[in-house]
Amino acid sequence: MRGRGLEPGDPERVGDHRLSAVLGEGGQGTVYLAQAVDRDGLAAGPHVAVKVLHARAAGDAESRRRFVREVETARRVAAFCTARVLDVGTFNGRPYVVSEYIPGASLAEAVAADGPRSGSGLQRLAVATLTALAAIHRAGVVHRDFKPSNVILGPEGPVVIDFGIARALDHATTASGLIGTPAYIAPEQFAGQPPGTASDLFAWACTMVYAATGHLPFSGATVPALLVSVATSAPDLSGVPGELRPSLLACLDKDPRARPTAEELLRGLTGHDLPGSRSRDDVLTRTRPAEPLWPADAKTKADAEARTEAATVGGTDPAPARTAAPTTPATPTTPATPATPATPATRVAGGPGRPSGAAPSPRGRPSRRLLLRVAAAGLVVLVPIAIVLARSLTSGSGGGVPAEGTLLYQDDFSDRGNWDGYDFRPEAQGADRVTHGYEIARGVYTIRADQADPQGVGLSPVPPKTPAPASAAGRDVMVGVTARTREGTSGRGAFGVLCRWDEDVPSGYAFLLGLDGTARVVRNASGTRLDVAPPVRTTAPRIGQDVRLQASCRQEGGAARLTLWIDGNRLFDVTDTGTPPVTAHNQVGLAAQVPESGGGTTMVSFDDFTVHGTG
Repeated sequence: MRGRGLEPGDPERVGDHRLSAVLGEGGQGTVYLAQAVDRDGLAAGPHVAVKVLHARAAGDAESRRRFVREVETARRVAAFCTARVLDVGTFNGRPYVVSEYIPGASLAEAVAADGPRSGSGLQRLAVATLTALAAIHRAGVVHRDFKPSNVILGPEGPVVIDFGIARALDHATTASGLIGTPAYIAPEQFAGQPPGTASDLFAWACTMVYAATGHLPFSGATVPALLVSVATSAPDLSGVPGELRPSLLACLDKDPRARPTAEELLRGLTGHDLPGSRSRDDVLTRTRPAEPLWPADAKTKADAEARTEAATVGGTDPAPARTAAPTTPATPTTPATPATPATPATRVAGGPGRPSGAAPSPRGRPSRRLLLRVAAAGLVVLVPIAIVLARSLTSGSGGGVPAEGTLLYQDDFSDRGNWDGYDFRPEAQGADRVTHGYEIARGVYTIRADQADPQGVGLSPVPPKTPAPASAAGRDVMVGVTARTREGTSGRGAFGVLCRWDEDVPSGYAFLLGLDGTARVVRNASGTRLDVAPPVRTTAPRIGQDVRLQASCRQEGGAARLTLWIDGNRLFDVTDTGTPPVTAHNQVGLAAQVPESGGGTTMVSFDDFTVHGTG
């Protein structure tokens, strides 16, 4: 697990530990690599991981005391298969937790880089993670955020991290909202039930489906659509090995009472049922709840369906319906963290594509009230955003959508304009190497990103790099470009367009299309990158294929309305209330990137660039 260096806003010391790098950042806090030091400031122990909660998660004094008590409980968890909690305290009024540092890639990183697990490796992963969950539950702790990024493939085997902390954060962040990552939240939480050990088993099963296949069992083009799919659709277990499928189906039951415990499931997987315990067949035989979780009678179903067709979040009229594009969960992603794996198209229980042996979902469709509760859940578990629409979005097809506003600038790159005026020369050495510049003979502007230069950016001369106004007014633009990936492109990179960009910070928004077909909208604020909404799965770009990217940034009150179209299909239309601060500059531009620790090359040529003012 590779971190970044400390920046001016990061602490250098927390408690008795000196910090040396940032291992990860998320919606709850920042995790640092650290070492204990003695009175003389000398290292006095092995490396550890120190998680410092964000100030907004710290809450009041009572919440901090409750946090300390909860994590002290987590310290009683057996050390095998878990990252042991070593210490807990407060730093400048913010709680922090010290735990073992486990070197190695997360399960999310490993599957994204090397593909799904299989055979005995998958079996060992399932048994090891279930053993960890059983130990956590025996200590009276609910994990509440079990997911691939919280499973580290350490040198001595899989290790579960971040357990016991989410329960304490429940008191520090919200008294009634949903806690967790959207794609792994168990459906009983939508009905107001607090997450319990059965919820952890649901998340474990989602994680194992991802480990075995590279996709998740439920999908949706927006957070509301994803959570409705979790609540109502049969899981997609295509690609899951037959011997593991019954266990996962049992854990993915909509009714938490029908799910096995971690210990029962572990005995079933290892073939060691204990005397007097439920047999493996009993554990995996699921009973439907006496009452459905969602409306089932004909009148309620019809009313709910009618309301669903008209439901919106944020007062926006719904867009025309289309088939839901697959999406991926937000880790907080992560991210400049590795992209979280995408999911297949939503499948309705009993309909075409229903996996063999899948149990039917509870009947009926969710009501408008459910959709609003689900949308509210999305606001809790993501960075501060408002999901603009509760349904899939579309806005056309083919080469793009009609541009909005007044044309401010266009460039076909047939001659040198006011962009960085260098010729593209990635093969040159030293100071002569140019990884973003003109290829006049081709009539394109090309950016190459690789390990020597992982973040390639080219900025448009319009809007100019001049001081911005005191407010965000006047920064409303629609940017369009045609992009083509070039031979030699490989790995897990991405490319796209930028708006509200200040290269000196850096700060602004990036609209990116990954080489694997993962689209995302990323907020950059003083070098910290967060997904504004869960990434969406679309068609992966092919080498030599033209892709039309269009992005709109508009100010609406104190928030930014962000829209992304790819080949005329509107994949995002979200409002970000956590907008980056207004900085000295405001530009638009082009980007290509590769993961700083993941290798690979992204080389993309851009053409037919346009900027329209929409303010």
